[in-house]
Amino acid sequence: MSAADFEIALVFPPQGHFTQPYLALPCIQAWLRTHGFARTHLYDANIEAYDALLSRRGLERARDRVRERLPLSRYAGRGELPFAELEGFRAAAESAVSADGLVASVDDAKQVLRGARFWDVEQYLPAVRTLYQSLRLVSAAHFPSQLTPHNFTTARGIDRSEAVLDALADERALPFWDYYIEDLLPRLVAQRPKLLGLSIIYGSQLVPGLALARLVKRALPDCHVTAGGGFLAYIGAKLMNARDASGAPAFAGVLDSIVFHEGEAPMLALARALDAGEALGTIGSLTWFERTGGTPCAVANPPGHPIRLDGAPVPDFDGLPLDKYFSPELVIPYDVNRGCYYGECTFCTLPTVIGPGYRTRRAATIAEQVVELTHKHGTHHVNFITDCMPPGMLSDLPDELIARDAGITWWADARVEPRSYTLEGARKLYASGCRKLLFGFETATPRLLKLMQKGQSLRATLEVADNCAQAGISVTFYAMVGFPTETREEARATLDVLLANKHAVREVSLQTFHIDEIAETYHRPEAFGIQVLPADGDLSLYHDYTAASGMTQGEAAAMFEEIMAALRREFPLFSGDHIHFFMQKSHYFLHLARGTTPDQFAAACAQRTRAKLALGARDDLRVRDGLVTVELAHSWAEAVRRLGTSAARAIRPDFLTGRYVDGAREQAERELGALPQVRKLLAWAPGLFEHVELAPDAAALLGELARAGSLGALQQRVSTETGRARVAEFAARLHRAGLLVPSRAEGAPSPSARPADAVLVH
Repeated sequence: MSAADFEIALVFPPQGHFTQPYLALPCIQAWLRTHGFARTHLYDANIEAYDALLSRRGLERARDRVRERLPLSRYAGRGELPFAELEGFRAAAESAVSADGLVASVDDAKQVLRGARFWDVEQYLPAVRTLYQSLRLVSAAHFPSQLTPHNFTTARGIDRSEAVLDALADERALPFWDYYIEDLLPRLVAQRPKLLGLSIIYGSQLVPGLALARLVKRALPDCHVTAGGGFLAYIGAKLMNARDASGAPAFAGVLDSIVFHEGEAPMLALARALDAGEALGTIGSLTWFERTGGTPCAVANPPGHPIRLDGAPVPDFDGLPLDKYFSPELVIPYDVNRGCYYGECTFCTLPTVIGPGYRTRRAATIAEQVVELTHKHGTHHVNFITDCMPPGMLSDLPDELIARDAGITWWADARVEPRSYTLEGARKLYASGCRKLLFGFETATPRLLKLMQKGQSLRATLEVADNCAQAGISVTFYAMVGFPTETREEARATLDVLLANKHAVREVSLQTFHIDEIAETYHRPEAFGIQVLPADGDLSLYHDYTAASGMTQGEAAAMFEEIMAALRREFPLFSGDHIHFFMQKSHYFLHLARGTTPDQFAAACAQRTRAKLALGARDDLRVRDGLVTVELAHSWAEAVRRLGTSAARAIRPDFLTGRYVDGAREQAERELGALPQVRKLLAWAPGLFEHVELAPDAAALLGELARAGSLGALQQRVSTETGRARVAEFAARLHRAGLLVPSRAEGAPSPSARPADAVLVH
């Protein structure tokens, strides 16, 4: 067989962001096709799965499964509800009241995000809320698995091979199963690839990706299944060497090999070897199962040489469903460089993901290829993929883009370089199309910056942010809480600096510190005043630790919540449902690209928040169209509150690490206790910010108002001034909760409040 006839499938499995394509596989496809493997095909199973699940048919299935597997009647007539049942109760209650409405509205919500209505905030935010609530319905259908726009977890962690294998065998836990069986697998079988490559960047992709790999191995036993990506760069060796209960390689029936670091050269060498029937032992950066001796044995080849990045072809996005991403205009990712030119931060593990060395493209190459890509795909927006734009590039790239009249807008991660981000330099970046930059701020404490080896000062960082802001570029800071030896006072000092500079810093991406087996903090714990504890799972990457000084891990988690609460109060883009612009990758950027300034956007968010909080009683208020209520035997709002505590969240796999905290469930049960029986009603309507719990008296008022037709008509039936005042007070609360709307402004959005907060009306 010639290379031209050799079939290759490259798949990006769920779960990842759904607003723009990922870059790795288009780079690999371009490399393979350039070297003769023309029958290489891309599949974005992530966006396809989201599109299938978030459809009328997908939600009808979810609704029917919830009614069968998790009916609300299961919790009726009960006394106290044990803590262990709170998640199920919440899912059942929300599904019972909202499922039919979500089925009817989900397709239109997707069209809002994909079309011109995206730009209308009063249509955009209800549409995003509809998708979030629809994913909660999908999650309820596969309870206790949880799928959000940002994560996927099952009832098990991913730090133990037995837990991963159990998850692969549990079809009910995998929301993507129907899509795999009915859509993706038949297409792969029809293509009959000889090589399947999976890109597993995140821990949330591990179980869905391996589940697909096993399906393909069973349907196409002659297909070589390999996987790579950032997450496997960390745990791939452990995965290949994991053993099942019998002592055999745990994943030999799922994978044939794993590619480490960047994929172009190893995938080309692997395709050539398979096509020629040659051995795999000379392929650099490949670990593979040797199967000729009976029991499969993992063989780790030496690292290979990285490609010359400036000579790489233009990324090839052909085959991706570019019209399915949940954005009105396509944002094309493009990698400026690979690796980090600085490479000194003690918490960073970037070389493990990318591979050793630092390489960049020439500015002229970048400009040429970006212009080609944007013209080909009819877009003007680019996400430059770089962990730190090098200083020289900050001058050369804008010059090249401006000289070519590229006409693009772009955003990127960046490193604080005071000489590059002068006011003049920032203005040139803006002129070249830069609208948003994300900097590694980390902390405001000089002592910690030195311990992190950041190589930057607080003063310089804030000067860079100010210069960018003056130039019209929106600034995001990455910040960290809980770095070893950090005290509560130091963390609060970081918050104070962020709040004092919110005129320049529009967003903050906050994370708690985690210690992994790659970073310097793990290899030199004594230098950071910590003792690393042994990991429990055979696939563990992250470790718990004890600290000689500063906050404990638990205290850092609590401080994270304290800081986030302050950011939600003070940052306009984090206030209420405006946080969706931050959470949906590129959505805020697209507004900037359209000409809205950061100041204008922040002011609009702040004004909208004030307006919602000021909503009160008015005579033309009426019950919102489509409002549905169900009776509950327990308080949904209290269940949500308890499940939102740090003690309760610890029982789920951690967002970053995929780990369970040992003993967390028992601790949460002791702290939070059982839910008492109490009569409540749960209300929901399409586009409502959140489900709303009603006490019986509020529900009665709602019913009376519905029968009267308007608040003014109802007030005419109330004989006393005190009674009318009380009715008006209730109506104002219902208005702010979104259950009442003015007759002259149907569809008015629900008020700003923290996403996923329980709304309770007494």
